[in-house]
Amino acid sequence: MRFIKLIIGCSLMLVVLCPPALSQKPIVLDPTHQHDRFNTQPKDIVRHFRAFTASYDSKDNDDDFGDGEAFGIPEWVAYEIKKYAGDCIPTEKRPNWFAEKGLEDSGIAPKDASYVYSRQWRSKHPDWYVRGHLCMKLIAERMGNDAGHNTHTFLNAVPQRSGFNKEIWLDLEYISTAWAQKYGSVWVITGPIVVDEMPSGYIGETDKNEMQVAIPDALFKIVVKDSDIEGIPDVLAFIYPQIGPGYTMKPYKHERYLTSVDEIEELTGLDFLTSLPDDVEKSVEKQVACGLWPVEDEFFIKACRD
Repeated sequence: MRFIKLIIGCSLMLVVLCPPALSQKPIVLDPTHQHDRFNTQPKDIVRHFRAFTASYDSKDNDDDFGDGEAFGIPEWVAYEIKKYAGDCIPTEKRPNWFAEKGLEDSGIAPKDASYVYSRQWRSKHPDWYVRGHLCMKLIAERMGNDAGHNTHTFLNAVPQRSGFNKEIWLDLEYISTAWAQKYGSVWVITGPIVVDEMPSGYIGETDKNEMQVAIPDALFKIVVKDSDIEGIPDVLAFIYPQIGPGYTMKPYKHERYLTSVDEIEELTGLDFLTSLPDDVEKSVEKQVACGLWPVEDEFFIKACRD
């Protein structure tokens, strides 16, 4: 009887006291988008969402010691951004974060608690790590609000410095969407860099039995578009260390973070652009761009505002 009363009482309480289960919305894939067009390798725990494809780190013995460990972060996320037809992008309130329960229960993906710190802690550490998207919610909302909702999965997040996440990283995301508007489509492959597969730090409070989530030393982003030469794409490759000057200084100097795809492969152990012929892949991956692709203000599309 007491149990029945508890259930009835909970149903009458505010949501804040009895929150609904966190979950993703139904996934309806769009065959017109080729998120992993360039066949990033290797693939670990792969999940296909409407707006992106993610390969998540499993307990695959990353550091060659013992039985292996999961870092609690994706190894890479890939997505295609297409030209958007509207003047602004309808957006909804940010949902709660979630992960697959099976991955949570097996200690592969974290719960939200790993990222949560007290207000007092945050006030003393204003640039502490936050849940940082790899595929931005507003980018996904070009394909609909359900697609945007599903970016709030830990299969799409890594710990990012608050200032980095809100400043230079966000700016590059907006620029990427502007390139899509101007050039028709761009493909993005992005993820964390953990030097020598040995994280320099973790978030998650061990005294609360929270899963330890590896803090990336840096983040990479590879942006690809079709060029005037058939079969040879244009590529921009970036590495952004999480600690460094210039992240909050406008105008942002993205050019200083340009590198080669080869350098990112060396640091991550990943293999990019494998769908290209070997000679083309080799040539493209060794190049370091001299600057960003040009794009005008008219190609920047933001969220709709009431």
